[in-house]
Amino acid sequence: MTTATLEAPSESEIKPDELRGQVEALSRSKGEPDWLVAFRLASLEQALGMNWWTGQEESWRRTPRERLPRRARVGRVAGGSNGTPVSVPSHVFAPDAHAGMVHQIDGRVAASDLADQARAQGVIIKPLSAAAREHPGLIQEWLGSVGPPSDRYDAFGRALWTQGVFVYAPPGAVIDESLFYLITQDVEQGDHWHYTLVVAERESQLSLIDGGDADDRRAELGEAPLIHASVELIAEAGANLQFASVQRWHRQTAAISTTRGRVGRDATIRVTTAAFGADLDKQRIDMDMSQNGGYADIRGLFVGDGKQHIEHVTRQHHKGVGATSDLLIRGVLTDESQAVQYGLIRIEPEGQKTSAHQTMRNLLLDDGAGADPIPMLEIEADDVKCSHAAAVGPVDPDQLFYLQARGIPPKTAERMVVRGFLAEIADGVPDEHMRDVIDQLVEIQLEPARSSS
Repeated sequence: MTTATLEAPSESEIKPDELRGQVEALSRSKGEPDWLVAFRLASLEQALGMNWWTGQEESWRRTPRERLPRRARVGRVAGGSNGTPVSVPSHVFAPDAHAGMVHQIDGRVAASDLADQARAQGVIIKPLSAAAREHPGLIQEWLGSVGPPSDRYDAFGRALWTQGVFVYAPPGAVIDESLFYLITQDVEQGDHWHYTLVVAERESQLSLIDGGDADDRRAELGEAPLIHASVELIAEAGANLQFASVQRWHRQTAAISTTRGRVGRDATIRVTTAAFGADLDKQRIDMDMSQNGGYADIRGLFVGDGKQHIEHVTRQHHKGVGATSDLLIRGVLTDESQAVQYGLIRIEPEGQKTSAHQTMRNLLLDDGAGADPIPMLEIEADDVKCSHAAAVGPVDPDQLFYLQARGIPPKTAERMVVRGFLAEIADGVPDEHMRDVIDQLVEIQLEPARSSS
């Protein structure tokens, strides 16, 4: 795998006046209302008032600085009139059955539909710009409401997004099948910024699958693109919200995502991420457990090869009484790939009877691979249950011996162990089709590295 060398740009390369004009032009081209133009511009001013990360921050100091482009520019949008569906290529993530779907290709709508059963309950799944026109009250109420930007990338992402989706379940709505938001990128068009907003009102139930794919992902690019995703998940009292993100980006891509969840009283948010592809993949997941009795489940799965760097930065922030959060990350690393997991459980003094746990496990299939799991606890309450566990190591030789003793070839035995190791994460994805896709992507990712075994 060839990795592009990226130099961090100087501040002079960001031209504020030029960016302001581009952001306003982008918003107007999408027919967005004035208040959304103002939201974008206010986010841009926040970003311009921030600094790039220096590498001294705890959540950034293990990120390879030279492989992450520190820049802000509006991504190109595919040709065609706004809102007009474009041709749909075959998409590995697209299911046969679903409750609703939005598929965007480089910022243009390729497909958008909603099942009658979901529509009858008032469920919404629409491109974000269209939802701002058609449901302005809902978007104004919820957009950006989970919290301020976590860093400069996140602030720029709120201003520069060229595509996004709004998913909404009204009070009491129950949707059994998953909704899908699919993104196909032509990475030769440069950087891309996404914005996903999901709201589950009180006592509702919904699940969203977010699938991202890049065409010609093995082709060489003149410049490594930056892909950034901002995700906001809101579960009101008693709601059950499931979100799964499965990404397979081009191998030269620097992919950054920020996922924030706000868990209401006695509500549940389950987040599962699966990362494949990308030269550098950095995921930040923050859970706000301010309300009593909430539950958050965070799961991460990844397979790294070549010289990939895969990073998870997570925060379980407890203030509510009797809330529970669980974190489980499992990854498989081959060649010279590296992984970092920095997880923080923060419990405020009022967060009594909290139950919060972290588990990070990394399986190394080659001597050159490495992982650095770092679980952290900050506890100011005295009536809590907390635990953390971290492990890095090779495949258990006893497991391999057991399988090989029954006539299973070494390569097949190793694959079986790997698939069993990752199964607990993949099983948390609320869609059988997507679980099959993850299984296929694990095989694809392992094949180049293990073909000579």
